[in-house]
Amino acid sequence: MICCRGDENEYQVIDQVLKMYVRSASNPDLLNNKILGSYTSVSLLDLLSETAQAPISGSSLQKDSDTITYLDYAAGAVRELKDSISPELKTYRSRFLIRYSKTISSQTVNDDDTIEIEYRWTPSLFELSKLWYDNQLIFTKVEGQPNMITIIK
Repeated sequence: MICCRGDENEYQVIDQVLKMYVRSASNPDLLNNKILGSYTSVSLLDLLSETAQAPISGSSLQKDSDTITYLDYAAGAVRELKDSISPELKTYRSRFLIRYSKTISSQTVNDDDTIEIEYRWTPSLFELSKLWYDNQLIFTKVEGQPNMITIIK
């Protein structure tokens, strides 16, 4: 006796990776610590964690094909259920600080920005849908496009 099952491969597409470039009017790559005036380090601190500003480990600095440095954030911050419209549609959010550090006159100076990410969940899709930078909406997901932002400081 032979039994065949249908090819019912149910899976969820995950689209949550964020590429974040940071530049100024005079410096196209503030994340490259080899460029004078750039930040020497970048860290992410979770604002929704149980402990105040817990470090987030799901990010790294990468270089694109033009050798511009960007912050690659995949995951790591607490995701809080924002609303559950139905069992088939839920919204989550993460909120964290980006702490940029640099040394000026042998003193470490920090510059903090706040990021809030809204994620959309359905049984077939989990995606980064919106992003606020210092309480300003700067990114809304466009289907098929990468999750990429540029911050001008």
